[in-house]
Amino acid sequence: MKHWKSGLRTFALAAVGLLLACTARAQILEFAQADFAFGPAQADAVSGLSWHTVALPDRWRETHPGENGTGWYRLQFERSALDAGIQAVYIPHASVNATVFLNGHEIGRAGADTEPLARTWNHPRLYLLPPAQLLNDSNTVLVRVQGHAYTQASFYPPKLGSEAPLRAEYEQAYFWRITLNQIATLLITAVSLLMLSLWLRRRKDVAYGYLALSAMVWSLQSTNLFVLQPPVDTARWEIFVNASFQIFSALLLLSMLRFVGLHWRPLNLALGLSCFVSPLAMVLVAADHFLQLTAMAHMFTLAATLAVLGMLTWSAVRCANTDARLLLVVLCAIVLFALHDWLLHSQHILPKQLLHWLPGDLYLLQYSAPFIFLAIGWIMTVRFVRVLNEFEALSQELDQRVQAKSAQLEDSFARLKQLERERAAQEERERIHSDLHDDVGAKLLTLVYRAPTPEHAELARAALQELRDVVSSPTAADQALEYALGDWRSECEQRLGSAGVDLQWEQDSQVEQLRLEPQQCVNLGRILREAISNILRHAQASQVQVKLRLEGAVLHLHIVDNGSATAQVLQRQGRGTRNMQARAQAMGGQFERSAGTPSGCHVHVCLPLRHVT
Repeated sequence: MKHWKSGLRTFALAAVGLLLACTARAQILEFAQADFAFGPAQADAVSGLSWHTVALPDRWRETHPGENGTGWYRLQFERSALDAGIQAVYIPHASVNATVFLNGHEIGRAGADTEPLARTWNHPRLYLLPPAQLLNDSNTVLVRVQGHAYTQASFYPPKLGSEAPLRAEYEQAYFWRITLNQIATLLITAVSLLMLSLWLRRRKDVAYGYLALSAMVWSLQSTNLFVLQPPVDTARWEIFVNASFQIFSALLLLSMLRFVGLHWRPLNLALGLSCFVSPLAMVLVAADHFLQLTAMAHMFTLAATLAVLGMLTWSAVRCANTDARLLLVVLCAIVLFALHDWLLHSQHILPKQLLHWLPGDLYLLQYSAPFIFLAIGWIMTVRFVRVLNEFEALSQELDQRVQAKSAQLEDSFARLKQLERERAAQEERERIHSDLHDDVGAKLLTLVYRAPTPEHAELARAALQELRDVVSSPTAADQALEYALGDWRSECEQRLGSAGVDLQWEQDSQVEQLRLEPQQCVNLGRILREAISNILRHAQASQVQVKLRLEGAVLHLHIVDNGSATAQVLQRQGRGTRNMQARAQAMGGQFERSAGTPSGCHVHVCLPLRHVT
C-alpha cells in the first residue's frame, strides 16, 4: 500500500513538472504598450528620436491626429523571458505598411515601403527571430509603420515568443482574413459571370443586370482585403476601394428591389446618383478631408440600406411576399455587418464609448457575400421550379388538347369519308331513281290517274311512294329526322287534302335535331303512311292530328282522327295493323291502337332512342 501511494505521488509530481515545463517552453510576451516616435525611414537614425510611451492598439487618427509619414514602435524584452526554442514575433495588424528590425537588423518586411506602398493592413505577419541576432540580456524590436493621409494608420499589440503557438494563431488569422476572403471573392466573381449570362439572355430582367454589375464591382473591391502590392499609389487605390464600395452597394440594393418587384422613385434616383457623385467627390476632395467624406458616404449607404430594409418589411408583411421575407432576413445580417464595418472605418470621428465593444479590427461585410448569393440563388431556384412545374402542367394540358383535336380531326375525317360515301350513294340512288322514274314511275303514275276506282288509285299511289322510299333510303348512316319530317308532312298534306281531310301537324323543336337509324326512319314513315291509309279507307274522318314528342330518350308518335271507328271495330286487327305492330317491334318500340275521345282512332308509337343528338 505504501509503495502504491509513493508511485502515485511520483506520477503527480512528474505531471505537474511536465505541465510547468510546457508552460515555460510556450512562454508568450504580449505588449500592451510600446515606445513611439515619428522619424526618418532609416533604422540607424532612430537612436536620437524623442520617444514616448503609447498604449496599444495605437490608432493614429486618435492619438496622433493630422500626422502621417513614418512612425517607429520600440519593443524591449529580456532574453531570459523566453525559452530556448525558435522564437518569433507576430504582428496581427499594422497599417499601412510595416517593417520589423531586431537589434538594428531587418528581419522582415511585407513589400515596398515607397509608393506604391505594400499594404499589410489586413495581413497578419509572422517573422522568426534569428538566434544569431538575439542578445543574452536586453533586446530591442523596432517596427517601422508607414502612414498615409488617405488611410487610417494603426498598430495593434504584437506577440513575441515560441514560434509554434504563434504560428498556429497566425495561420488561423490568415485563414479568416485572407483565405476566406479569397474564396468569397472567387464565389462573387463566379456569381457575377452567371448573372451576366442570364441577363444577356433575358434583357428584360434588369435585376440580373444590376446584380451582375454589383458582383463584378464587389469582387474588384474585395481585392483590397488580400492584395499586398497594389498597381497604383495609395491615394488612387483608396479612392478606388471606397468609391467602388458605394457603387456595388447601390447596385446590390437596386437588384434586391427589382427581385421582389418594389419601386420607390426617390430611393432609386438617390442610389443611381450615388454611383456617380461619390466617386467624383472622392477624387476632388482634399486629402485632409478624405476620410470624413468616406465616412459620410458609407453612412448614406447604411441609411439607404435601412430604407430598403423597410420596403422589404412592408412587402413581406403586407403583401405576403415570400421572396421579400428571405431577402429581409439576409439584409438584416448585412446591416449588422455593415454597421460594424462603418464603426471601424469611422472610429476617428466617433466617441470611444461607441467602440469599446467592437471585436478587434476584423471587417465582416465581406463574409455576407455567401448569404446574399445563396438567398438569391434560392429565390431563383424556387422560381425555376415553379416555372418548370407550370411549364409541365401547360405541356400536359397542351398535349391533352392536341390529343382532343387529333381525335376531332380523325372524327371529322371519318365523317368526311362517310359523307363522300353517302354522296356517292346518293348520286347512285339519283341515277336509279331517275331510271325508275322514267320507266316504272311513269307507269305507276299512269295507273294513279287511270285507276277505275279511288281504291286502285290509292294503291298505285302507295306503290309509287314505296318505290321512292326504297330508292331514297340511306343504306348505313344515321339520317337526320328533319328531312324525313318534311317529306312525311308533305305526303300527309297531299293525301289528306285531296280527300278533304284537315291535317293538324305538331312537333317539338327537339325532334328536328334527332338522327335515326335508316331502318327506324323507314319503318316510322311506313307506320305513319299505313295509319293515314287506314283513315282514308275506313274512318270517314274530317280531321287528323299528327304529333311528335320527345320525352327523355323516347320518341312518341301520335296519330288521332275523329272518324267513325268504334271500340268493337278497333278490336279487329287487319293485315295493316299487324304490319304496323311488327314494324314497331322491329325498331325496339311499342305500338298501341285505341279508341279516340269521343270517337275515332288513336295510334301511339313509342320509339326508344339509343342516343339523342
